[in-house]
Amino acid sequence: MRPVTMAVLGLACALALSGCGKKPKYVDTPPADGQTDPFPHQYPNPSLDPKPGQPAPGVRFP
Repeated sequence: MRPVTMAVLGLACALALSGCGKKPKYVDTPPADGQTDPFPHQYPNPSLDPKPGQPAPGVRFP
């Protein structure tokens, strides 16, 4: 009887905690017709990757 009680209690705690998620105040509207959606996109961005023989963009160290 004790394992069943502990399982039910554990399930009840898990369900109670799963309902405590933080929700956003607002949600962005989907893009209008004709606008491109920036997501999904390729990661990492190939245009920002350093090319062979070139220094990486960003902070330069002396």
